[in-house]
Amino acid sequence: MTRSDPASGSSERPSHLGRPGYSERLSVPAAYWWIALFFGLTFVTAVSFMLGELILVVSTAATVGVIAWTLIAWGSLRITVDARGVRVGGSLLEWPYVGAVAVADRAVRARILAREDVFLALRPYADGTVVIGVADDADPHLCWLVSTRDATALLRAIEDNRPSGADGSAEQSRLDSRG
Repeated sequence: MTRSDPASGSSERPSHLGRPGYSERLSVPAAYWWIALFFGLTFVTAVSFMLGELILVVSTAATVGVIAWTLIAWGSLRITVDARGVRVGGSLLEWPYVGAVAVADRAVRARILAREDVFLALRPYADGTVVIGVADDADPHLCWLVSTRDATALLRAIEDNRPSGADGSAEQSRLDSRG
């Protein structure tokens, strides 16, 4: 059984362990498409209008292609929580290395963004942010700061899928002591 929330782009799926999983794709909202196309095409039209129809058509097609490629690539960030761990884009944080997890408010976000040793997966159009501690001294990242449309659901999915015996509480002190 798959439960999904079309408004948030997230869905819960059964994982290999029988616990609910989580999957979310942070696609770019329609307003970003309209704004990018409006400004991109306005600029191209203004600059290439006097250079002839061929230049206008070619530059318009190229501009639409670049805008579409950029927004599709930017909006392809997928966040998944399953039996293997937490995956953000192409990066996987396996369960033994998942530390403390918390919803990040503005103050926490600002404090973490001031650091250089943080893995960032941020999108300005997503309302929530979750900080995931990394419990691996060999990893160059202290934590992951991840945008999401539903921070509570992502936090709950990580806690629900965390293997028994691993609570991540020791990671919180490591995260606070390096700040």
